[in-house]
Amino acid sequence: MTSWQELNQELDCWQQCGQVAQLWWRDDDADQPGEDLQRLIKLSNDHAVSVGLSVSPALIQPALTDFVAGHNCIVLQHGYAHMNHAPADQKKCELGDHRPIGNIVDELEIGFAQMREMFGDKFIPIMVPPWNRIADKIIARLNSIGFIGISAYTPRHYSIGYGLRWCNTHVDIVNWRAQDEFVGTESALRLLLSHLTEKRSNRVDRYEPTGLLTHHQRHDEKSWRFIEELLARTCSHPAVQWLSPSQLFG
Repeated sequence: MTSWQELNQELDCWQQCGQVAQLWWRDDDADQPGEDLQRLIKLSNDHAVSVGLSVSPALIQPALTDFVAGHNCIVLQHGYAHMNHAPADQKKCELGDHRPIGNIVDELEIGFAQMREMFGDKFIPIMVPPWNRIADKIIARLNSIGFIGISAYTPRHYSIGYGLRWCNTHVDIVNWRAQDEFVGTESALRLLLSHLTEKRSNRVDRYEPTGLLTHHQRHDEKSWRFIEELLARTCSHPAVQWLSPSQLFG
């Protein structure tokens, strides 16, 4: 069984090699303030780890603007309306090949302008595609809209493309097949250890920070406890550096 002890051993290996294990944190589907979002930001502040909130412009509630302005957090653009346009027999996707590209680009441009107006300097122009899926033809247009980076899921295949900085996430703690329950400590740690080990062994891009992916509205109590323990353990280890979205994509 994958354990916290194994994580500590892996981080010790990084330290012995004179390397730093860089991590970062992305939380999806923020649309309005609530107890869960407050709890997320408190964890972020308590451990001095910046979190990037991915926000769908069409779903923003006005109170979120004031919340972001009054707290230490960064916002990223999560598609436009987080609306599925794929056929029923395909995986959900908003930014795919299912609509005319002009319509998609128009929506993203409208959303981009909204994000700039509502969040100002707290908005970093990073595209986080809903369901972590996006067609190449859309990626190719992001830079012309004003985006400087993109973040999806699983190890990236290249660090730069289409004039964009790429940095994905790798540790999704939600079990989407079990009514949004926690995926479990063992499974979450296995995802984390897998990416760290493969980076250290040069089997994947060693320069991509390992990304924690959370969804504050979907967390059960076990999910919150895992995040708390992960932050506490990693922040106290000398071989770990948590990066803010600003540092990643700046």
